Amino acid sequence: MARDKDTTPEAIVLGWLMRHPAGIEPVIGTASPARIRACGDAVEQAGRMSRIEWYRLFTAARGAPVP
Repeated sequence: MARDKDTTPEAIVLGWLMRHPAGIEPVIGTASPARIRACGDAVEQAGRMSRIEWYRLFTAARGAPVP
């Protein structure tokens, strides 16, 4: 998904967390400038992520379909 959206996997994961219905506010927990830059696109990715994409990632993480 990151490749298709021309961003980083970190931005996709953080965007997914930001779209979570529980209202998660992720903390990246790093001082590495490279990791911080990799996460820089997360807010935009959260705004662009469709429900279908969100559920695809959820299903992939679970390893099983959503009931």
